[in-house]
Amino acid sequence: MSVTLTELDIPTQADAAEISSVAQASFSEAFAAVSYPPADLAAFLDSAMGVATYARQIADSDYGFRIARNMAGAITGFAKTGPNDLPMPAGEPPLGLTRELHQLYLLPEAKGTGIADAMMAWVEDEARDHGAVALYLSVYIDNIRAQRFYARHGYGEIGKNPFQVGTVIDDDRVWKKGL
Repeated sequence: MSVTLTELDIPTQADAAEISSVAQASFSEAFAAVSYPPADLAAFLDSAMGVATYARQIADSDYGFRIARNMAGAITGFAKTGPNDLPMPAGEPPLGLTRELHQLYLLPEAKGTGIADAMMAWVEDEARDHGAVALYLSVYIDNIRAQRFYARHGYGEIGKNPFQVGTVIDDDRVWKKGL
């Protein structure tokens, strides 16, 4: 299935719970091999990917979202952009001229359909619309599928981003693309 940009929707507050569910399922799948203490993982998912977090961000003009739906109308994936809060190596553009891809999550049924490519095109357009000259993201060092996807779209690793879930610190890497 090929997806065009017009098939991506802008979420409303009513979508926050479903976005939270997709985020938590996608994160749990991607990090299934990491042994997070169950209480730490539950607290992280509730805080970072809870309904209240997405409801607040959907209402905040500093963040941008696009969602993809299946034929039944269920959300199968989303992309979220916003202010860059990643650790930046020396010599990078000032934060006011950058944007971050915070999340691009798809459920298994949406992978390989072209939705991720359509979302990435939107993400880059959204960053340019905010005056960004560079777009950044963080990706887990062992998430090879995501790394291949980002490399195919012109991103490259520029630094490290220790990503904490409770007591576990993951080895994430900062990737960048000039716009």
